[in-house]
Amino acid sequence: MRIWIDATRPESRLEIFSMSLLERQLRQFALADKKVVALESGVQQAGLVAARKQFVRLARSHACASEIRIELPEGAPTPDWIPGSLLEELPIQWKSERGSARERLERALRDADGEPLIAISADTVIDERIIDEMAWWEDGSVAFLSDEGERSAAAIRFEQPLPSGGDEDDLVEIARNAISGGFVKRLAPDDVDAYVKKLRRHLPLFAIRVSDEATRTGTERYLFDSNYKGSTDFMTKWVYPPIVWRMLQTLTKKHVTPNTVTCVGIVCCFGSIPFFGSGMWLPGLILAYVMSILDSVDGKLARVTFKSSAQGDVLDHGMDIVHPPFWYWAWGWGLSGGDPHSGVVQASMWMVVFYIFDRIMEVLFTASTGKSIHGYAKLDIWLRTFISRRNVNLVLFTVALPFGLGVEAFYLIVAWQGISAVYHFARVVQFWNDADNQLMYKGAS
Repeated sequence: MRIWIDATRPESRLEIFSMSLLERQLRQFALADKKVVALESGVQQAGLVAARKQFVRLARSHACASEIRIELPEGAPTPDWIPGSLLEELPIQWKSERGSARERLERALRDADGEPLIAISADTVIDERIIDEMAWWEDGSVAFLSDEGERSAAAIRFEQPLPSGGDEDDLVEIARNAISGGFVKRLAPDDVDAYVKKLRRHLPLFAIRVSDEATRTGTERYLFDSNYKGSTDFMTKWVYPPIVWRMLQTLTKKHVTPNTVTCVGIVCCFGSIPFFGSGMWLPGLILAYVMSILDSVDGKLARVTFKSSAQGDVLDHGMDIVHPPFWYWAWGWGLSGGDPHSGVVQASMWMVVFYIFDRIMEVLFTASTGKSIHGYAKLDIWLRTFISRRNVNLVLFTVALPFGLGVEAFYLIVAWQGISAVYHFARVVQFWNDADNQLMYKGAS
């Protein structure tokens, strides 16, 4: 598979989250290569040695570009504003020749010599799912065309050269004419699963041409909003977004990596535990809320900059799962004054048991459906806003402490965690016992 990028327009240097549009696209392709490497490693670790070479060859032929041809304005020098480390990762060939967009694309198709070629424009923010779908497309030439007026953008997969006779100087016009002439099939939204597992939501496919400052700002905000999960707690949904938005803009300008944010969050997370255990609530809560906010920042930073990594994913999600029991135990210890026989410390032990059981129910449900238990039905999506989770429990505890109701609030938190665990257990049993519901749920994906 080959990639052709029309970077002849100056808009390709416009920045989204402090990264040029062209660099963003290149990072998408670099990330696709890393995904294949991760798949190769997973297959090897699973012991599937016999199938590994064939599997990796198939994955690379579809997901990895054998050449990325970037068309620059005639006579233009190679850009010096793309990081050299990124250029070294990809098989890039620069071109700065005369001709319209169609003429340059026709030359690239001839040079491809029958190899599939995906054409995009560098002034576009394009959904990576579109490129993924086109990379594995096996039904002839296909085009995606967004209906955004002046922001309309296109991506086309070619299986054969363009028919002669056109003189278009814009990829959108090439796509429109190719679709209307029956040369390519139009990629419809229904052709791609709109459900994003990591975000627990359905997100429509998008491709946006960025032509000016207003479009740039609007696109940044769209990308930010679209990276929020469909079901989450009320703090993440309604309180944190303005803070996270400002932090994201600052961090991208400073080129801070997601892993750095995650590591700072880990320090704050576990640094709060001694304060909680000593009953020093103010510094403990400050560190806890800093960690909670950073936990909302790092994932979005990784997704909008294409700098996610397996290590970062393990650190982020590992911390989310591991640390709450330590917090709950420290709350009970701090409230009791260090008395291991007190009722509140005993309650903290039950809290840990309920928490672990609840997490097991989530894993069982996901293993059965491939989706989150928090997206099972509209009721579950709504309950996720208030269900027993770290952020919800943190707010309850914080509100109660100034009124001297820390112990009472903690007992309430433990009870709420127990109720949440029982409810999720009932949901798992209900799903397993309802064959028709299983088919409907899986079919909806």
